[in-house]
Amino acid sequence: MAALTATVRPGGAVSLLTAGRLAAALSRAVGGNVDDALRVLTDESGRWGDGDRTARRFTRETLTGLAVDAGLRVAELHGVRIFADLVPGGNSDGEGDSAEALLALESVAAVHPVLRDLAAQLHLVADKPAA
Repeated sequence: MAALTATVRPGGAVSLLTAGRLAAALSRAVGGNVDDALRVLTDESGRWGDGDRTARRFTRETLTGLAVDAGLRVAELHGVRIFADLVPGGNSDGEGDSAEALLALESVAAVHPVLRDLAAQLHLVADKPAA
């Protein structure tokens, strides 16, 4: 995060999309991989094991903490794909009311103080203060 912050001019902004730790734990547990879910929550990097291809996962607290420690001011934090990965494809792939309803649900949940933390991805927007 410090290296990223160093590339931004004062007054500029950073937009970062990261993998969400809580969604990974929930997904592993629902899939019957309870030990993996526990590892996601207890591993420093949020990984479920050696076969996990995601290098690092974040919670809202860890992501915003990194940003603040790097000298950024967090402007927004949204959840991305909170329900979309849970809805069976047949209910959201088609045109019409179900796809629109899912999009509306995702839009509201993205900023919900509890639901955004369960997102598959976290979208951070932060500003680098002007010098």
